[in-house]
Amino acid sequence: MRLFVIFTSLAMLIAHNIRAEDRALTVFAAGSLREAFSAIAKDFGAAHKIQVRTEFGPSGRMRERMEHGEQADLFASADIGHARTFVEDGRAVVMAMFARNSICVLAPEQLGLAEATVVPKLLDRSTRIGISTPKIDPLGDYTVELYSRIARSHAGEAQNLMERSTVIETPPAGSPPPSRDAFADALREGRVDLAIVYCSGRDRYTRLLPKAAMVSLPPEFQVGPEYALALLKDADPLAAELALFVLSPKGQATLARSGFVPIGLPKADR
Repeated sequence: MRLFVIFTSLAMLIAHNIRAEDRALTVFAAGSLREAFSAIAKDFGAAHKIQVRTEFGPSGRMRERMEHGEQADLFASADIGHARTFVEDGRAVVMAMFARNSICVLAPEQLGLAEATVVPKLLDRSTRIGISTPKIDPLGDYTVELYSRIARSHAGEAQNLMERSTVIETPPAGSPPPSRDAFADALREGRVDLAIVYCSGRDRYTRLLPKAAMVSLPPEFQVGPEYALALLKDADPLAAELALFVLSPKGQATLARSGFVPIGLPKADR
């Protein structure tokens, strides 16, 4: 309740003598949010006649860009930690969780992946695993946590899993991958046998790799990615309204259509 009051109060501070069409909002967001937040930015921009500029990338890198002076109004992180840090160090005035995700394993059709075989396939010492960069991309951190969970029931395997893992990333100054998705290209080129990805990317990978299998991990190995918004200090007051829009039923429905687990959708009969 207190969080809602803060967001609402901030939204009501919008300066009426500044025309919305003369302003623009900038959102830095996790790469996994590209489809959802592009749609949210389009809907919000059209409703308020304002430009909403979006920048996407690993949450850690987006955070570093802001720490080095780049300006944004709203930060949407793939984990709670980056958003919380911005509040704690005074760069953001408030944060709130807005969605959850889950972890899947993506593999070519010939691997015959299924939920019952996904952990044994990860443990197979001949399997080459594609992962995101730990500490830079929250997906990499969730993968490390996943390996730790697997090691609880398979002693000593966490280190072995890491040794067979290849970080798949595009350097900040590098050219984008041919398909615009580094994991899809790594699998297509045979550099890895399977990849650990967010389940929210299912539609994208279906387009990029029509014959690939995307399998959820068993519940006991799900590490529960949680996404958070941070409203940056000195942001345009309208950014608070954009944050509320993300948390609104319409924004949450957009996230749900993009494969995320919303936290704020009312019951269907309400």
